[in-house]
Amino acid sequence: ASTLPYHISGYTNRTQAVIRALSQAGKTVYALTRPGYPWDRPDRLQDAQETATQVEEIKYHHFRTPRNNRPVLFYTFQAAKVIAQRAQEQKVALIHAASNHVNALPALVAARSLGLPFQYEMRGLWELTRIARQPWFKDLPAYRQGLELEGLVARHADRLLVISKELGEYMTIQAGVDGRRMALLPNCVHLDEFTPAHTHEVESMSIGFAGSLMGYEGLDTLILAVRRLKDRGVFCTLYLIGDGEARLQLETLVRDLGLLEHVFFMGRVSPKVARQYLERVALICLPRKPHTVCHIVPPIKLVEALAMGKPVVVSDLPVFRSEAPHGTLFFTAGNDEHLAEVLDKALADQEALVALGQAGRNYVQKYRLWARFMSNLL
Repeated sequence: ASTLPYHISGYTNRTQAVIRALSQAGKTVYALTRPGYPWDRPDRLQDAQETATQVEEIKYHHFRTPRNNRPVLFYTFQAAKVIAQRAQEQKVALIHAASNHVNALPALVAARSLGLPFQYEMRGLWELTRIARQPWFKDLPAYRQGLELEGLVARHADRLLVISKELGEYMTIQAGVDGRRMALLPNCVHLDEFTPAHTHEVESMSIGFAGSLMGYEGLDTLILAVRRLKDRGVFCTLYLIGDGEARLQLETLVRDLGLLEHVFFMGRVSPKVARQYLERVALICLPRKPHTVCHIVPPIKLVEALAMGKPVVVSDLPVFRSEAPHGTLFFTAGNDEHLAEVLDKALADQEALVALGQAGRNYVQKYRLWARFMSNLL
């Protein structure tokens, strides 16, 4: 649906990681982006000049048409022809598509036309993400249509790979998906991409967040907590790495609270640069709000933070309870007073933070490496 370098997000990082893991498992992967992408995305970070893009060791192939600017079923069948043609040319044995249905439905149609198995990697439900940002969208026909098409793809896939057990349970209850065809493909890492910083390089009273600056991420809660700490005489620094539609509102909040010397907006950077910023913070906070999507879809930045050996403070949401290892620090979602208390206690004991960070990295090494889950894909 999207890839580096045209979009930088948890989705594109995960796509890169999954393809790398499959290649390391000895599989030949032909990576075809959704037909029309990236030319039909006005929010792309750069233009594609060619029909293939090399990102590190992975080559992404593109097809200029059809553009995704037409009714969904028209696009589906036109895009399916492109996918089927490429699949035949490459003599593929299986078609794998990731969220969302705009990307996956044409791939499903192409697979069925060729008699090939199809698996759907469900990373989230974009309709639920959208109503977390725009509640009015729930009243539009497009909301119901999107969820129905997600259910259709999930029910007809030969295998459904879900990012969390909570998402799998949701699809079983809401869309009637047979759980026997599901497998878990959680957020994981390639550990060699993450190196813990030396203790002396860490800024002791600092907090980091890297990701899209969206309302449902709860960054206003985090900023309010930083102000509460300041009022207590606890002075810390917050680094917000990334960009998004909530940035202007958050910058205004920082100014209004008198936190210009404590909260810094670092802007959108590459994943590598984001990790370099995060290496220097004492802890990472993921303060998501209690929206439905946040209950069932975990961000990849949680496991990435753990892989860096960083202690994490997260909202007390079901998916975080399932994903986070023992020792993770939780606070009541949306409650800046409780978050301030948790941060105050955590930052006061730097030795304990180091120990928590090491425990988190050990957890990832044991349970969250991509190689561990490759059998679910093959």
